[in-house]
Formats: sequence, C-alpha cells, structure tokens
Amino acid sequence: MDDVVSIPVRAVPTGQEHAPAYDAPYRWFLAASMVLAIGGGFALGLAASLQRALEWDWGARSTAAVQAHGQLQLVGFGGLFTMGMALRLMPRFSGRPLTYQRLVPAIVPLVAGSLVVRTVAQISREGGTARDTALMASAVMLVLGALAFGAIVIRTLVHRDSKGEATTYFFCAGALGFVAASALNLAIVWEIVHDNLAAGVYAKQFPLVFLEQYGFVLTFMGGVALRAVPALTGGSRPNAASRVTAVTLATGVSMFALAALWGAYDRPTATSMRFASAGIIVAAAAFAAIAWMSGALRIRANRVAAASQAPFWFVRSGMAWLMVAALLSMHYAVPAFWHGRVPDAYAVDAVRHVLAVGVLTMMVLGMSMLIVPEFAGRRLQHPGEGPLVIGMVIAMNVAVALRVWPAVVGLDWYQHTRYWPMSAAGGIAEAVVVVYALMFAQSYYEQRRPGWATPAALRER
Repeated sequence: MDDVVSIPVRAVPTGQEHAPAYDAPYRWFLAASMVLAIGGGFALGLAASLQRALEWDWGARSTAAVQAHGQLQLVGFGGLFTMGMALRLMPRFSGRPLTYQRLVPAIVPLVAGSLVVRTVAQISREGGTARDTALMASAVMLVLGALAFGAIVIRTLVHRDSKGEATTYFFCAGALGFVAASALNLAIVWEIVHDNLAAGVYAKQFPLVFLEQYGFVLTFMGGVALRAVPALTGGSRPNAASRVTAVTLATGVSMFALAALWGAYDRPTATSMRFASAGIIVAAAAFAAIAWMSGALRIRANRVAAASQAPFWFVRSGMAWLMVAALLSMHYAVPAFWHGRVPDAYAVDAVRHVLAVGVLTMMVLGMSMLIVPEFAGRRLQHPGEGPLVIGMVIAMNVAVALRVWPAVVGLDWYQHTRYWPMSAAGGIAEAVVVVYALMFAQSYYEQRRPGWATPAALRER
C-alpha cells in the first residue's frame, strides 16, 4: 500500500531540523486577509459588476472602485495570506530561524492599513488635501510593509545554512516582486495626487497588477506548490527543474513589466509590445511547468490522508486552472507577439481572473485547509464535513467559469447583460469564502477550550 501523508495537528520534531523558537503570527495575517476579502475585495467586485449590469451611474468612482477591488484581492486577500504562510513555512523549509522577527508584527498593520486607507480615500466623494494625504500615506505604508517582508524573506533564506533549495528562488523572487510593485504603486499614487486624478492611469496599472499577481503572489504559490504538493501526489521534489522554473517565471515577469512601463511612460512601440507579449509567453511556460511538476494533474500515488482528500480537491482544481491560464495566455500572446502588440483588454481580463479566482482563491482555501493547525484540528472535530468541502470546491469552479465566460467571448458580448454572470460569480465566491472564514473562526475558538486535544477527547472523536 502506498504511504499516506497527513498533516499533524501539532508540529512533530524529526530530529533532522532545528525547531524554530519563534512561530510567526499567521492567524493575524489569515484573519486580515479574510476581512479584506469578504468586506472589501469580493464585495467591491460584486458591487462593480452589479453597477454595470444595472447601469447605475457611479461616474469616475466606477474605475476607482474596480482598481480598489483589484488591490484588495491581490495584496489584501492573496498577499496577506501568502505573507502569513511564508513566514510560518520558511523556518520549516530552510531549517533556519526567522530573521528580523521584530519586523513581523508591523507587516499586517502596514499592508492592511495601506489598503483600507487607499480604498476609502479613492472611492469616497471627498477630495482635496485630506484625500491626497491619505493616498500618499497609504502608498508609503505599503512600501514599508513590502520592505520589511522582503528583508525577512531574503535574510532568512539567502544563507549558507539554508535548506530552502528551489523554494528560496521562488520566495526571494516573490519578495523582490512585491517590493517592485509597492514602489510602482507609490509612483502611480503620486501621479493621482499630483494630477488630481480619480484613479490610476490604466497603462500604468496594467504592469502594477501584473507584478502583484504574477511576480508576487503566484510566485510564492509556485514555490509552495513545488515543495509541498509532490509529496502528496507521489512524485519526487523536482529541485533542479524547479529552480529553472523560478528563474523562467521571474524573467517573464521582468520582461513584461519593463516593456509595459516603457510603453506607459514613453510611448508604446511594436518592439516594446512584442517584448511584453514575449514576457507573457515566458511566464505562461513557467505556469505550465508548475502545474505539471506539482503532480496534481497526473497523480502517481495518492498519499493524501483520507480526512484531507476533500480539501485537496481545491489544490487539484487550482493546478488545473493554472494550466488553463498558461494555455489561454499562449493562445492570446503568441498572435499578439507576431503582430507587434499585446493581448487586448478582454484577453487580459480572462487570464487575470482565471489566475485570481481559479488559482489564487483555490490555493488559498486548499493549502490552508491542509497546513493550518486550526483546520488540521478541525478534521478531528468535524470528521463528516467532506461533502461540505466538496460542495465548496464545486461552487468555486462554477464561479471561475461564470467570471471568465464573458471575458473569453469578448466583443461578441458587449451588452450590459455580460455583467450578470460576473455578478453571480462574485456572489458565489464571496459565499464560499464566508463559509471558509466561519469554519476557521469556529475551529479557532473550539480548540481553545480546555482539554479539547487530550488523548481521551481525541479517542472520542
């Protein structure tokens, strides 16, 4: 019989690794990401879709709301979760204690505070000095949070005693991508304030979102996927190939970001647009490699414990959608490269939301249910919850299909009715994440009851 891999409720010392004395407060990161997603990112995305479906007149605030939705989802929901899990996993991956531990408590207030301040300032009706000050403060806070996180990651992993292997490449590239994105965000916010704009210029927001999504969040997730998932799918950890993949993804992200910024701050040319499309193609190749090497699409030996089978379907779905995103990117970017341009807005929207809903959200839900202690304990507390989790997986896959459908159709579906599937997708995704957050909160409080994990209590379960 194949070996079964399960995630223990509490860390089990192996004698082969140095147990870290400091455990990062991942719960604060997870809680902040859930609050920003449920109360901000998903809610704003749903509101923006309904606004267009029902033809409400929001004026200039419509674009500001869409941009705020993107920042809350990428940096708030995906980013804070990614940072919390990275801080928790780095000592375990590298065998080294987390460095600059005094910086950790400042990251959540800086990053979450930045997003809240910017959202309120950008979508409110108020203007003038107060709005401008709030926007600049939010941008500076984000830079400080990114620098603190980046310093911790790089100083922890780039060390002769680190056993991070290919994960070091992914995590360091992701940290640098976050710092670069925060610096670009500062420049864009300065332009909003200086030119009294309601929102950032699209040509400059485009590389910003690309850096945040591809260069930060998905780069970290690629590192975790190639470190943890092969052990669950019966494959060996592809260390050398993973390093090449990390470098390939970083190269593609850099190519696109530099070319897009060249076109945004100077003027787009056929050469710069070809360079940008080539960057998309290179990044897509890296995504395809991550999905394939994870083993989630070709399981050799299912080593996932029986109680973890249901949440692992989130991971399988995430890797499947990552392959879809890679193929869609190739489909759009190869002709664009040939004609000296970049993929159009509908193509970009399709790929972006396959990655945001199909990959980012799936992996957040799935990996947390597998590795977060509260969910490991929950499998003991609520052993019959598999059907609920499978229902959540199905609902999220439906949400991805509904959100991407109008974007793939593109100009052939230009009427306002195209926003109804988007609204449905937003509502379904919001509901799934609310259920997930309630599950986490319930387990957190249940596991703080005296004696919940005693041998007698575990036998009863």
